[in-house]
Amino acid sequence: MDIKARSKAMREILTRLVERSNGAIEVKVFGDKVILDEDVENWPRCDVLISFFSTDFPLDKAISYVKLRSPYCINDLPPQALLWDRRLVGAVLDHLKVPTPRRLEVSRDGGPKVDDELRDLMKKKIGIKLGGFQVTPEVTMSEDGNAIIIDGKVMEKPFVEKPVSGEDHNVYIYFRGGGGRRLFRKVGNKSSELDPQLNFPRTDGSYIYEKFVDVDNSEDIKVYTVGKEYTHAETRKSPFVDGVVRRNTEGKEIRFITHLSDEEKEWASRISDGFGQMVCGFDMLRCDNGRTSQVIDVNGWSFVKGNDTYYDKAAEILASLCLRVAASPERPLPAAEATVEEPTWLLKANVTVFRHADRTPKQKLKFNFPIGERWTQPFVTLLNGEREEIILRERAQLNRIATAVEEAKGLGADGEDLVKLTQLNNALFSKIDLPGTKAQLKPVYSKKQPGQVRKLTKLTLVFKWGGEFTHSARYQSRDLGENMKKDISIMNKEVLKNVKIYTSSERRVVASAEIFAAALFDNNAASGTSSTLSATSGAPSSRSSTDGGHPSGSQFGARRENSLPAQRPPKLIVRKDLLDDSNAAKDLMDDVKKRLKILLRPGEPEKRPELTWPKSMKKEPVEVVKEVIELLSKFRDIMRRNWETMDVDRIQERWCCGDEPWLFRERWEKLFEDFCDVKQEKFDPSRVSELYDTIKYCALHHRTFLFSIFSEHGDGVDQPGQDRRLHELYGRAKALFDLVAPQEYGIEPEEKEEIGVLTSLPLLRNVVGDLERARNNEECSLTLYFTKESHIHTLVNLVLLSGLPIANRRIPELDYCSHITFELYERNHGRGKSDKEYSIKLSLSEGAHSSNVLDSALDARHSLNVQPRRKLTQHLPYSLVIERLSKHFGRVSDDDDTGPDTPYETIDALQAPVASSTPADDP
Repeated sequence: MDIKARSKAMREILTRLVERSNGAIEVKVFGDKVILDEDVENWPRCDVLISFFSTDFPLDKAISYVKLRSPYCINDLPPQALLWDRRLVGAVLDHLKVPTPRRLEVSRDGGPKVDDELRDLMKKKIGIKLGGFQVTPEVTMSEDGNAIIIDGKVMEKPFVEKPVSGEDHNVYIYFRGGGGRRLFRKVGNKSSELDPQLNFPRTDGSYIYEKFVDVDNSEDIKVYTVGKEYTHAETRKSPFVDGVVRRNTEGKEIRFITHLSDEEKEWASRISDGFGQMVCGFDMLRCDNGRTSQVIDVNGWSFVKGNDTYYDKAAEILASLCLRVAASPERPLPAAEATVEEPTWLLKANVTVFRHADRTPKQKLKFNFPIGERWTQPFVTLLNGEREEIILRERAQLNRIATAVEEAKGLGADGEDLVKLTQLNNALFSKIDLPGTKAQLKPVYSKKQPGQVRKLTKLTLVFKWGGEFTHSARYQSRDLGENMKKDISIMNKEVLKNVKIYTSSERRVVASAEIFAAALFDNNAASGTSSTLSATSGAPSSRSSTDGGHPSGSQFGARRENSLPAQRPPKLIVRKDLLDDSNAAKDLMDDVKKRLKILLRPGEPEKRPELTWPKSMKKEPVEVVKEVIELLSKFRDIMRRNWETMDVDRIQERWCCGDEPWLFRERWEKLFEDFCDVKQEKFDPSRVSELYDTIKYCALHHRTFLFSIFSEHGDGVDQPGQDRRLHELYGRAKALFDLVAPQEYGIEPEEKEEIGVLTSLPLLRNVVGDLERARNNEECSLTLYFTKESHIHTLVNLVLLSGLPIANRRIPELDYCSHITFELYERNHGRGKSDKEYSIKLSLSEGAHSSNVLDSALDARHSLNVQPRRKLTQHLPYSLVIERLSKHFGRVSDDDDTGPDTPYETIDALQAPVASSTPADDP
C-alpha cells in the first residue's frame, strides 16, 4: 500500500537499490489504485516482488499474482497469514525452539483457522502441523483473585492478557493484589494507562495469558532482520513503565542500538527462515542482567527508522539478491522481455500547496489614527499619495515614522493619543534593528459613489517584528525537497523534468521555496542558499537572523547523490495574487472572531457551537481559560523572581534565531499582560494562538531557558512537579488552539466556504487548471505552490466542502510545512489518446508537528521533521474531482484585476549563501 511503499524508510532503501545497481534495477510501485481496483492480470510484471500485509492490503489477491507471474518474493506471502493469530506465532516459535514466556491459551472460537494450502506449506517447510479444533477450556479465578486457572493450569499474577488477533493491540497487564495497566496502539505520546479497577480477565473473546517478565532497565528490544545473516536491534522504554512515549524530532519513538548475543542472532535467523520473511521484525525481552532472553511477538515486514547504516546494509543485501535472481538460469521470462505489458496506472502529475517552514513568533502593535485631527497629518503624509496598503521595512523608512511621531507631538497630540505615540516610539527604538521589523500603513477610503471623490476615512498603522525564518526552517525545507525527489523518482522520474514553482512574495515563504527547490534538484547549494527579492521589494535588508551557528556550506553534511542528474532549479514565480494575504475576507473573519469570543468568556456556555474539543477535557472552554490565566499568573511571579535572583545570561550558553534573554522576557511579559491583566469578560481568543505558538517555539529553540526560568525553586534545576506544570499549560493551550484556530476561517460550513472562496479561490482555480493541463498534455509535470497558513486552511476547507468523498474528515493541526497534494494518475491502454483513463488522489500532511513538543528529544537542529502525507481521498475518477472542485467557481464572478498587469516577477532559486544572510521575513 502507498502508505508503506512510499514511507521515508522504504524510499531510503529503494533509492539506494537503484543507485547501487547503477540503474540495472528498476523500481515499480504498484500503488493503491492498482492493488485495490485492478485484476492481478493487469498488475505490472516484475522479477522480484516486495509485498507484505498492512491495513486494507488484499493478501489473497497478492498470492494470486505470485501464482500467475512467479516473481521471486523477498517475503513469502502465504506465511504472512500466520502473523494474524498470536496462537500460530507462538506455535511456530515453539517448533523453532525459540524461547518465549510461559503461556496459557483460552480459545473460545474453536482455535486458529489455517487454510489447507498454508497448513501444507508449513508442514513441508519446517515440519509443523498447524490448526485443528480446540475445545473452549474452563476458566476460573483463584479465591484471592491473584491467579487465573485454565483447565486446571494455574498462572499467578502478574500476567499479561493478549487478544489472539495480531492486529489487536489492546493488551492488559494484571497486577497481584488488584489493578492493572491497559496497553494500546500509541496515541500521541501515550501507549498505556494505569487502571486501579482492572481486576478480572476479559471473557468476550479468545486470549493468550503470558507470565509477566520483569525486564532489565524497564526496556524491551526490537529486532530487525534482512535475511538470515544480518540483524539490527534497538531498545526502547517499555510501555509498561508509565505509558509515556519518548519521541525524537521525526516524531518517532526514541530507541538505542544494542548488540545481540550469538544465541539471539541464531533465533533471529530461525525466525526469518521459519516464517519465510527475509525482512522481518520481532519483539524480545531480556532479564536477569542479560542472561535470559525471550521472544514475545513476531511482526513480519519491519524497517528500522532513521538509521543510514541500516539503510545502506539493507540496500546492499537486497540489491545483491536482485542481481543474483536476474542472473539465475532458472528464473521465468524477465519482466523487461515480456511480450505484452499490461496497462497500468502511472503518476502523471503532482500539484502540491505548501505552508512555509518554521519561523519565530510574530508580535505586533496596532494604532488607529482618527482622520481629521491635526496631529494625525504627519502619518497621512507617510502614505505619499498611495491608496493601497504600503509596507515600510528599511531603517530609513522606519525612521520616517519616528519623525512623524515627533511632529505629531508638536501638533497637539495629548492624553491617550500621546501615550500611544510614546509606545510606538519606544517600540521603534528597541526593534528597528531586529530581523523582520516592518510597519504596515493601511488606508481606508469612503465607498465609491458616482460624482464624488473617495475620502480617506481611517488610517491604521501596524508595527510588526518577529516571524523570522529560522535555522530549523532551512532543515525542514531541505528535507522536504529531498523526500519529494526520492518519492517521485520511485513513482515516475519523468515528473521531475517539468517543474514549476510559485511563491508568495513574503520572504519566509520565498526562503522555504528556494531551499526546497535546491534540494529537489540535488543542488549542493541546498545546504543553505537563498536569494533576495528584486524588482518590487527593493534592496536586501542588512538586518538578518542568524543561522544557529552553523558554518556556511557544511551544516547539512555530505548528501547522497541521487541517480537522477542534477538540474538547475527553475526560477521561482512570485504570485501575490494567488498566494499573498488578502483583505477580501476581512469583514467576514472579523465577524467570526467576535462570535468566537463567546466561547472563551464566562456567562454564555450554552451559545458555544459544537466545535473541536477533546473528550479528555471535561471542563468548558471558559473554565480552561481561567486555569490558563491562573497558571500564567504563577509563572509570571516565578519568572520575575528568578530574573532577580539568577544569572539569566548563564542559564543557556547559546541562543539561536537572533534571540536573547531580554527578548524572551519581553515576549512572555506581553502574554502575561494579555491574559492576566484583562478581565476574562474581555478576553481576546486570538491571544490563544500567540500563547501556543510561543510555548512551541521556546520548547524547540530555548528549552533549557524555558524550564529554568520557570523553575519554582529558583536554582535553574528542572523539578518534576514544575515540569508537569508546564505540560499542563501546554495541554490547555493546545486544546484552546484546536478549538479557536480552525474556526477563525469560519464556524458554519457556509462561512467556511465563503471565506475560502474569498481567500483561496484563485489558488484553487490554478490547481484545477494544472490538473486539466496535465491530463491534456503528453508530458508529466510537477507544480508547487508556497504560501501561508491562511491559504492552506481555506484551501483545505474548500476541498472538504466540495462534495468529494473524504476518507478522513478529522483534519489535524496544519503546522509549518503542512501541505495538500493532488496526484493525477494515468493508465494508457495503448490505443491512442482516446483510450486513456485518469484518476486523482488527494493527501494531506500536518507538517512539522509533534503531539507534545515538550517531550520531543532535540538535536542541535531544533527541528521537527515533516510528517508523512495521509490519505484524504481514495483514488477518484478524474471527472468527478474536477467537477466537485469546480463547484466553487460560480460563487464569485471573474475579476479582471485579480492578477497584475505586468508579467509575474521571477526569482533565481539560488543566488547568495544563507549563512551570511538569511532572508528577512515578512510576518
